[in-house]
Amino acid sequence: MFGTCKGFTLLEVLVALTVLAIGFGVLFELLANAQREYQLSKELYEDVIFLSNAILQNKFDLVEVKERNLKDYPNIKEVELKYRSAVIYIYRK
Repeated sequence: MFGTCKGFTLLEVLVALTVLAIGFGVLFELLANAQREYQLSKELYEDVIFLSNAILQNKFDLVEVKERNLKDYPNIKEVELKYRSAVIYIYRK
């Protein structure tokens, strides 16, 4: 009698739903991480564009500027320009 019935047992359906739920959980976590990384890269891109425009226009009002001499090369200066998350290094003689 049991061999002639067609369909899935309750256990098979529960196992399939569990596997499906785990798959969707992993997928949603990946999508959330991708969205967070996209937001961070977008902010970094905007900061780099702002910083490069500030360098081109010689407007350093909002830019943090640090100068230091290199230890191994004392005649070369390292200039660090920083705006939020973007940092650009310029080396001068």
